[in-house]
Amino acid sequence: MKRAPVIPKTVISPAPKIPSDAPAAPMVDSLIARVSAMAKGNTITLPVCGRDVRFTLETISGDLVEEGTSVWVGNERDQELLTEESLDDLIPSFLMSGQQNPAFGRKNAGKIEVADGSRRRMTAILTSSEYRILVGDLDDEQMDSLCKIGNDYRPTSAYERGKRYSKRLENEFNGNISSLAEAENISRKIISRCINTSSLPRNILALFTHPGELSARAGDLLAKAFKEHEAVMLNQADIMSNRKASGEKFETDDILKHFHDAIEVSPRSTRIPATKRKYVAGASSQYKGDKFIVSLDTSRIPKDVIEKIEAILTTLVNTAN
Repeated sequence: MKRAPVIPKTVISPAPKIPSDAPAAPMVDSLIARVSAMAKGNTITLPVCGRDVRFTLETISGDLVEEGTSVWVGNERDQELLTEESLDDLIPSFLMSGQQNPAFGRKNAGKIEVADGSRRRMTAILTSSEYRILVGDLDDEQMDSLCKIGNDYRPTSAYERGKRYSKRLENEFNGNISSLAEAENISRKIISRCINTSSLPRNILALFTHPGELSARAGDLLAKAFKEHEAVMLNQADIMSNRKASGEKFETDDILKHFHDAIEVSPRSTRIPATKRKYVAGASSQYKGDKFIVSLDTSRIPKDVIEKIEAILTTLVNTAN
C-alpha cells in the first residue's frame, strides 16, 4: 500500500498494547518486523482493543482468494471501486515481490472474513498472487478497530465515509446529525457534505482514478448539481466512461469541468429564474423551473376558497385515472 513501510527482516520485542482509538501508525510500525519472518501456520499474539488475540498466518493461492475470502460487512471501503486503476500503487509490488504486509481477519461460515486488507485482497485477485492474512478469533468491535487501522494508511473517500455516516445516522442516531458529529468528533458540515457525496451514483465515482480524489466539498457541489440535472450528468458520465474505456485519462479537475460544461449547455440551464407572486396575506405562488408552487395559510384563507382549490386538484386526479 502507499505509505506502508517495507518490512525489515528482523524480529523485535513484543509491541505495547494499543487502545482501540489509537492511530494506526504506531501499531503497524511495531508489528511489521514481527510478522515479516512468519511462515504459513506460524502464530503470534497481538493486542486488539486491549485484549490479546492469537493470530495464525494463512496463505491462500491467487486462484482461491475470491472464493475463499470475503470482506467484512463493516468495512466501509467500496469494493466495486477497487479496480486496476485505483490499485496501481499495489499491483507493481505484488507482481515483483508478492504481498509485503499481511492482512487481518477471522473465519466465518467456512470463509476468511477480511477486516484490514480488502485492497490487498483485490490486488491478489487481479494479479493471481498469493494472499497472506493473519486469522484470529475476533469480535465485531475488534474487526472494526482493525478496519480503522487499515484506513489510516489508505484513507477511505468522502463517498465511502458518507455511506457509513448515512447508516449510522439512520440506525444509531435517529437522524440527529449533531449527535453523530459528536460521536465521530467532526463537524456537522463535513458529515453533511460526505453524506451528499455518497448519494452520487457509482458510475460517476468510477470516472475518478480513485474515489478519494473527489473531496467532500467538491462531492457536495456535484451531488447538488446531480439533483437538478440528473439526466444531463448521467449522459455525460456515459460519454466520459466510454472515452476512459478507450484509454483516455481524466484528471479530477477535468471531470468536474466536463460536468459543469455539460450542465451549462443543457436546455434546462436557460430556464427562467424562480419568480414569486403574492395575492393576499396568506396566499402566494412561485414558479421554480418546471414547478408551480402554491402556498396557502389555512388560518387566513377562507375555507370555501380552500375547498374550491381542492376541487380543482381533484379533477386532475380524475383525469389521470
